[in-house]
Amino acid sequence: MSVAVTQRFAAGGVIPASGLYLCVPCGYVERFAAGVRFPPCPACLAGTEFGPEGWREGEDDFWEYLG
Repeated sequence: MSVAVTQRFAAGGVIPASGLYLCVPCGYVERFAAGVRFPPCPACLAGTEFGPEGWREGEDDFWEYLG
């Protein structure tokens, strides 16, 4: 699957393509494999109730595809 650079995804969504992804709120970068689900950010906890304001569970997509 082709993914546009700067396309964003939420925790719990299926990773569409293997590659590097950036956590927009904190800048953490991690490599993910296609087909598994995005986790919450291990650095700032975005995607959980403890994440930064505006980036909590059920809010904006925060994993950004880098390539």
